[in-house]
Amino acid sequence: MRITGLASGIDVDSIVQQMMQAQRAPLNKLSQQKQTLEWKRDFYREINSQMVDFRNNKLWKYKSSSELNPYKSEVSGDKEAISVKATPTANQVSMKVEVEQLATQRSKTSTESLGTGVTKKSTLGSIAAGSDEFVLTVTRPGSDPVELKFSKSDTIESVIKKINSDTSANVTAALDEATGKITLKSKEYGNANVEFGGNLTDAFKLTGDYEGGEKSRVKVNGQTLNYDSNTFTLNGVEITLLDTTEADTPAVISTKTDSTKILETIKSFVSDYNALLEKINGKLNEERYRDYAPLTDEQKEELKEDDIKRWQEKAQSGLLRNDEILSKAIFDMREAVVTAGVAGTSINLSSIGITTGQYYENGKLILDEAKLQEAVEANPDQVLELFIGSDGTSGFFNKLYDNLMGPLESLSERAGTSKYSTSLTDAYNTESVMGKELKDLNERISALQKKLTTMESNYYSQFTAMENAINQLNSQSLSITSLLSQ
Repeated sequence: MRITGLASGIDVDSIVQQMMQAQRAPLNKLSQQKQTLEWKRDFYREINSQMVDFRNNKLWKYKSSSELNPYKSEVSGDKEAISVKATPTANQVSMKVEVEQLATQRSKTSTESLGTGVTKKSTLGSIAAGSDEFVLTVTRPGSDPVELKFSKSDTIESVIKKINSDTSANVTAALDEATGKITLKSKEYGNANVEFGGNLTDAFKLTGDYEGGEKSRVKVNGQTLNYDSNTFTLNGVEITLLDTTEADTPAVISTKTDSTKILETIKSFVSDYNALLEKINGKLNEERYRDYAPLTDEQKEELKEDDIKRWQEKAQSGLLRNDEILSKAIFDMREAVVTAGVAGTSINLSSIGITTGQYYENGKLILDEAKLQEAVEANPDQVLELFIGSDGTSGFFNKLYDNLMGPLESLSERAGTSKYSTSLTDAYNTESVMGKELKDLNERISALQKKLTTMESNYYSQFTAMENAINQLNSQSLSITSLLSQ
């Protein structure tokens, strides 16, 4: 704490602060530059977050064929025997399905209980004395046997967990605590050649006959077909067998065009696209108030809270106006819209009811639902190809997905944001362009602060010297006055 001006009567603190105020102007300017840069970086991150969410979450979902499925399959006749789901490749061929046999898993069950009082906590040694090590082998034709080893101290529960978690064995084990019996079952269907061996099968009393392992057998439009599963795809329809059909009561599958799903997907896409476009355009066209610099701490002390808020809104406005990265993002989004089409046809976004608005709407998409529905019902395959291509990896959605990576990379390089995260709190990459600029500003601010601190100390030292001189002069004056008065 400094006590100054006692000898001179001068308000030294006030004088020093006034002298330092002019000296602090360069520091205030650097601090304002830093604040502006931090605001700008935060605005970049907001847009980056929304762009990542649109591209990596929403658009990734929309461009999956299941979200654009223009077909729907239904079952008549024996509806309890099968369930169906049309895929985007459905060819609308009607199918009469007779389920003669379901596919089953190869399995073996203990011929008798493992013993009185046996639970999942019982050890292998307690149910099969005389062996220190137990082995289970699983053999399939054409591949090497899989061997699992256990010790006598392993519990039935731990053995079951090890068997069930081994992907190479591809087998499940289960203990029926009511009967005390173990069942080993292949996870695959329709393979009657799986064999279980090793002394673990003796410990578990798996000495009986195998069950299951049959392929499914169905008759479709009079043709008998066999599958290794109860789920398969035929004529673009995913069919799941649930039960055998009753005699003379087949299940009949009919497939038709259904625009419901694709309409829902496109409506959601248009809404999300426009939201991102509005966000970017909002920053690109925001008014810039260059006379409103960030407030210094001293300036904030002189203003009311509402005045500070209004000032900062002006100071933050327009920081990304006409920004080249955001302008490129808008260009890339529009480019994908304009160039979308199906080669060799007149199909494009406009022809199916997706157009851009007026020029002042800055590329906003307008959806004519009736026209889109009409296009889907008339040319479902071409509409699907327009969005995801004939191979599922091209088309409008994939082009837009690819185009957005460029702006995300540019934002990452400049602002230090993540190309894959929507977080608004993750740390920035300090090696980005703005990260390096902020580092430089922080170093300059720190150096200037040290310089100003030294300068302020020197001023106070000078005034202190003056005070000491005045004190000395006053002391001498008192001495002379005292002598003269004698």
